Amino acid sequence: METTKKPIILIVDDVPKNIQVLGTLLAKFNCELAVAMNGQQALDTVAKIHPDLILLDVMMPVMDGHETCQRLKSNPETKDIPVIFLSAKTESEDIVKGFELGAVDYVTKPFIGSELLARVKTHLSLKKAQQIVEEEVNTKNKFFSIMSHDLRGAFGIIMSFVELIQVNREYLTQDEIDELLNDIAKTSKNTLGLLEDLLKWARSQTGAIKFNPEKIAIKDLFIEVCQKQKDIAQAKDIQLSSSATEDKVIVGDSNMVLLIIRNLIANAIKFTNKGGKITVSAEDTGDFIRTEVTDTGVGIKPETISKLFCIDSKVSTTGTDNEQGSGLGLVLCKEFVKVNGGKIGVESTLSEGTTVWFTIPKYKEEE
Repeated sequence: METTKKPIILIVDDVPKNIQVLGTLLAKFNCELAVAMNGQQALDTVAKIHPDLILLDVMMPVMDGHETCQRLKSNPETKDIPVIFLSAKTESEDIVKGFELGAVDYVTKPFIGSELLARVKTHLSLKKAQQIVEEEVNTKNKFFSIMSHDLRGAFGIIMSFVELIQVNREYLTQDEIDELLNDIAKTSKNTLGLLEDLLKWARSQTGAIKFNPEKIAIKDLFIEVCQKQKDIAQAKDIQLSSSATEDKVIVGDSNMVLLIIRNLIANAIKFTNKGGKITVSAEDTGDFIRTEVTDTGVGIKPETISKLFCIDSKVSTTGTDNEQGSGLGLVLCKEFVKVNGGKIGVESTLSEGTTVWFTIPKYKEEE
């Protein structure tokens, strides 16, 4: 089970009684507490533990709160840590100076416990939200870097093949020209697939793809997808079968769920050797219908499984018959499963096969 890291709050005050009072108040939060008795100690402590929030007294020996805050904000490593000044100084110029130095809040002593707790809670929430946004931006920037690299590489290959034909046409045999044209067609097809998946993902992120939940018999979706994938499976002599009873009914967006199933079956075909077997099944787990696509393919390394659904760790592997992919299929599946209120996961054993499963809320008759 994933655990949430407790936020760390650093209390900086030279009066032990004040530290005790603050510690008692903050004990109501599920947080870790650290203490410093002056500004220099605070800087040393911050360098070691990097707290999520600092409660900083203004008047202290060795280094006062103003200088401490100034040093924190001038350091790229600590400038984003929110600082709340705690001070007996109530003059407006002192309060203004605190904000000018980069503090996010200013609480005057003696403070009201409930007010201080409310402000601490607010700034911890804002800090967490900021971190989430920054992580998402960094992840998507890395994703677009990967995609642009792949697109540049693909178009570079196409252009080099075309240039090869243009420059050497009189020296090439018809068979050699046909081979180069086949390579151009194959690379163009794969690049188009990458662009289509990229556009689908972008539309899912901007909300351009509307979510239209409805009552769906999962068996009907299995039949539709397997019928369309049958010829591809037969070309590799792969046995494709599905099983689901009429009572396995979900509430989801049919287009999204079809895309999920289609991607998972296409992946299974891609990584299953000739003569293999793929089964698609559904199970009632109570509040959800769990769909599984199981193959007898090559399997996935444990260290690769954790990267399959991450947009900043694009995993694209050549299939057993040299099939190419965009590496975005499972990322799209994860997005659409999430939109439909379910979860997705992978279980795999090398050289034996893989099961990719996902859940969608079960349809329940109104009582």
